Amino acid sequence: MKLTLLQTEVYNRSLMITEAKLATIMSVLSSREGADVELSDNEMVGPSESERLSSGGAVAVIPVFGSLSHRAMGLMALSGMTSYQELYTQIDQVMQDSRITEVVLDIDSHGGAASGVFDFADYVAECSKTKPFTAIVNEHAYSAAYLIASACNEIIIPRTGGVGSIGVIAKHEDRSEANQQQGRKVTAIYAGARKNDLSPDQPLSSDALNELQKMVNQDYEMFVDAVAGYRNMSVDSVRATEAGLYRGQDAIEAGLADRIMPARDALNMVIERATSNKKENPKGSGRRIGRRARAIATRS
Repeated sequence: MKLTLLQTEVYNRSLMITEAKLATIMSVLSSREGADVELSDNEMVGPSESERLSSGGAVAVIPVFGSLSHRAMGLMALSGMTSYQELYTQIDQVMQDSRITEVVLDIDSHGGAASGVFDFADYVAECSKTKPFTAIVNEHAYSAAYLIASACNEIIIPRTGGVGSIGVIAKHEDRSEANQQQGRKVTAIYAGARKNDLSPDQPLSSDALNELQKMVNQDYEMFVDAVAGYRNMSVDSVRATEAGLYRGQDAIEAGLADRIMPARDALNMVIERATSNKKENPKGSGRRIGRRARAIATRS
């Protein structure tokens, strides 16, 4: 995708992504400043078919890989990024297929855009009332990706897998000094006092900073509340994670995952369970599993 388009997805908006991943993206943007070039496929590559968990029998496996966005744009679908709209489509197909009784989300993502993810997570939670959803962390489910995982009936994590980063971040770039050094003068002509608030060609005003912080705070509150509801945890315990990253057993103890198991073993377990349930209940049992299932039953 063009760098100018990627910049609109990164600056001056709420992001649910790890700082390390965001720093990498911004480093790419900074190194290509002023260039209107395409990112080639070998610069942002998703996992190959052989690296993904494979669907089996009554179980559908849906990959959730790379940086997450609201919509697919340009080369995003080919460059290791995933859009919520793409995931909607895949899950819609699975939910309409009577042969599929369980769904696995194969997750390896550091998160992405806040736009669209809350509605999508609610959609996953609703679908999980009809067909059990298992999130298999393979090997990262951070920020927006963790929100999606938390909406599933169960989260399975390997010993070295990581979850968490329950936080929101936004960044503004001030290019005014760089413009001055380069002899570039940018004049904005606009109507409406706040229209030019987040321009990169001027320092961030206190009013603009307050508005950006307000947006981040609102999305953070929604994030915390959603995870607490999905995972049947207290809001205070979710907030207490302070957007930290939790691996393996630490994730279990923090209530952010349900069991430790290698990804392929976890998938085999789900396939065996689905196959067994299908034999016992040919028309489908509608059985729910895990911590999330108990929370749904309690609220229903």
